[in-house]
Amino acid sequence: MGNDSGATEYVYWVSPSAPAGTPVATPTSTPVLLPPFSHLWKVEVRIPAGHQGVTGLALVDSGAYIVPFASPGPAWLIGDNDLLEYPYDKEVGKSVVFLAYNTGIFPHAWQCRLTYSPLAVIDDSAQVIVAPDMAAWLAESVPGGGAVAGE
Repeated sequence: MGNDSGATEYVYWVSPSAPAGTPVATPTSTPVLLPPFSHLWKVEVRIPAGHQGVTGLALVDSGAYIVPFASPGPAWLIGDNDLLEYPYDKEVGKSVVFLAYNTGIFPHAWQCRLTYSPLAVIDDSAQVIVAPDMAAWLAESVPGGGAVAGE
């Protein structure tokens, strides 16, 4: 999935986990360490074989369930041996976490990949540092650049 802005995309990998017997009411929390206020393009979640529907995973931004979306929440990704892809294409805040539960008897983990861009690289209002044109100065000071020593 590309983005229409031409912004550089970055990929963040994380592997949330939940020990056996983690109830839905008290899921584990794994922080997502993106730059604050990033544009999240896509979320991919690999649910390995063995989960057998006894686990659930959710991406949450400041308490709001965003993948899968639910208002007021909660909502969970449940599966077994699945690769799930979710285009998101929205800004996320600075309190993004994966919540996970596991009512089974074995510990489980997921592999997650988030494609994002920091807002500073796509926001028109971001500060831009412009370097002055140094070509003339370099031409005078670099040997063979036009100036001859002693002239």
